[in-house]
Amino acid sequence: MSLRAKFFVVLALLGMTLSANVVLSVWSIRFLERELAWPMRSSQPVLKGLFDIKRLGEQQTQHLGVGRFVSTNETDALLSDEQAKIAAPVVLELELRVSAVLEDLDAVGAMQFKSGLSTTSNLQERSRKIEELAESWIEEQRPEQYQELVARVEARHELIERIEGRMIDDAALANTYGQRLRVLIYSIIAIGVIGAGLVAVYSVILLRRWVLAPVNQLRSGAKHYAQGDFEHMIQVNTTDELGQLGDEFNHMASMIQSMQDERIERERLAAMGEMAQRTVHNLRTPLAGIRALAETTQSELDEDSDLRDIQQRIISSVDRFEGWLQDMLRVSSPLQLQFQEFNPIDLIKGVIESHRGAAESRSVGIHLNSLNNAGDTILRAVGDPNQLEHAITAILSNAIDYAPSGTAIHIDYGADSDYWTLVVRDQGPGIPADLHASIFKPYFTTRKGGTGIGLALVHRIIHQHHGSIEVQSPPNGDSEQGTAFVMRIPIEPQDRKIE
Repeated sequence: MSLRAKFFVVLALLGMTLSANVVLSVWSIRFLERELAWPMRSSQPVLKGLFDIKRLGEQQTQHLGVGRFVSTNETDALLSDEQAKIAAPVVLELELRVSAVLEDLDAVGAMQFKSGLSTTSNLQERSRKIEELAESWIEEQRPEQYQELVARVEARHELIERIEGRMIDDAALANTYGQRLRVLIYSIIAIGVIGAGLVAVYSVILLRRWVLAPVNQLRSGAKHYAQGDFEHMIQVNTTDELGQLGDEFNHMASMIQSMQDERIERERLAAMGEMAQRTVHNLRTPLAGIRALAETTQSELDEDSDLRDIQQRIISSVDRFEGWLQDMLRVSSPLQLQFQEFNPIDLIKGVIESHRGAAESRSVGIHLNSLNNAGDTILRAVGDPNQLEHAITAILSNAIDYAPSGTAIHIDYGADSDYWTLVVRDQGPGIPADLHASIFKPYFTTRKGGTGIGLALVHRIIHQHHGSIEVQSPPNGDSEQGTAFVMRIPIEPQDRKIE
């Protein structure tokens, strides 16, 4: 279906929606009008009950021998003793019927809504008092009881008339309000229909300008991208979703090359992992033979022989190299740090000793110095010593490879309250300033036969310790040649988890 066809489908749906809204509005008006008649309908059982109570009250006053609104002073001699004896039981029976009517009204929810909870309770209390007076009047026949009984019946009668008047007034107001509401809602619907028509016409104009034109431009840009023309830029002069989509199209074109590069890097990483596995497999057997030969030679030497120390260094170097081979197998896996307490100075000295033979073979010296007379102030730190050893080894190995013969590599260490620092300086050819940001990227190397993994792994290890590493070439901005790697590592990382 074409976009134009979809556009007309949207208009048809809009018309159907508008029609449904009109039907719903008309139904709502009838519903509201019907609901507004509820006050009158709900008043019917209440009014009937109140009417029954009034009628029973009038019968009580008739049997008491008085008409309506007779003052208590006029009721002194209205009944003789014989008449009172006859009237009292009848009045009590009528009051019991009033109580029954009140119980029925109490079950009607509209009673409390219309008259109020206190009014219902008031009527029940009045009825109870009249029953008590009627019972005591039957037994004692005192004039003051008769007078109070007549007064209470008349007072209840007046209260019921006030309730009826208020309910009738409320019903009249509700009826008037319903008529006004109907006219108002009809007017609102008419205005809404006219406004919806105008909005529909205006929407067609805006949709052509804001939707159809940008979509055509996006379609044209997609054709260019399908043909491989990733330099084509989509010009969408809006800031809405279509404008954002155009920007995303442009960004997508620039990202395709990056995605291809990432795919090549992943393939290269897979190849490096496979190569590492083959390398480890091929090196373990001769290493095991070297270690076995060194152990055998060491056991055959005298205790005071100088060669025993050399053989022990060979064994230690082989064991350390075996650990590095294990690290090669994990180079493509997520880096898992095993935090524990260690002595950074011992760690640095161990790395130096393992590389001293390689440095001496190239006539390169290694000097360990203390920054600011730090001495042994960093006897304890928290981190992964195996990974940090691997990082320091990679830095020192590079320094040995690039240091000219007859020069020295200076390793300086120090500490403050939060960090311990290690600086490895050589006097090699240095690193151009424009490459300082690239040397820590995976697979970037300037050395023939290099893999570009070493410094990238160093950067990863240091940053996972929440530390930092930077390169200075020349060191400290001096004019002399050389390179310095400065590492700052927290003495105790905040998110450490000691194993």
